[in-house]
Amino acid sequence: MKRNLYYIAIIVSIGFACNLDRRNIKDYYYPVLDLQKGSVYVYELNVNGEKTTDYWYLMGFARDSGLYLASTNYDNQFQINQIAREKMTENGAVARSYYVYEQDSATQKAIQTEAVLKSPDIFPFSVEDSLGVFLFSLQYSPISEAQSKIYLIRNRRYLGDGSDFEFNGKKYATIRMGIREAIGNEGEGSTEIEGVGEEWYAKGIGLVYFKKVYGDKGALRREYRLKEIISMDELIKRAGIQWKG
Repeated sequence: MKRNLYYIAIIVSIGFACNLDRRNIKDYYYPVLDLQKGSVYVYELNVNGEKTTDYWYLMGFARDSGLYLASTNYDNQFQINQIAREKMTENGAVARSYYVYEQDSATQKAIQTEAVLKSPDIFPFSVEDSLGVFLFSLQYSPISEAQSKIYLIRNRRYLGDGSDFEFNGKKYATIRMGIREAIGNEGEGSTEIEGVGEEWYAKGIGLVYFKKVYGDKGALRREYRLKEIISMDELIKRAGIQWKG
């Protein structure tokens, strides 16, 4: 699966290099300029029927070198999971750095590990049809298992318009992205799980929904839906004494 995902992405289109695309879908990605004061996207995560809450703090910022988006993910216990920084280029959002975190039970602190970005393309701003494949991949070694090499390979493919997404009493136009993923551990004899699914991006909001199924028999099902957009002050208030940031 790992080789197949790389091969498919390379043979069809290599990242954002193609300038022959016709439809501009930039407005369906996160509104980076509007996020310069920061906002928290609150998602409901459903894993095999078990629901929990996931938080993404998003902040846009401008530098001499361009426009960037920083994102920080917190779980339902308000513990940090990952931080990423993306640059907005002419052709799409491209990852510039990516960090994952492990919780140290002894110190009750989050330990940071920098991931190696193999293929940084996150989201295309222009597409032509469903044939183009956009590749994102990374690899890292957890602090707790330095001999392991965890990897993620994700292919995105534009599928066209989706159904309207209702949020805060308004309906937003969406586009759909087909997803294929491979998540594995090279330190365990190339243990790997495959996943397929679909993402929805709403105009003026960004990612509002996804559904992914993993394993040969679909044993693991994950569904993700945007429920609220709040301020960081509100997130801190909700976290209370549990705050781990």
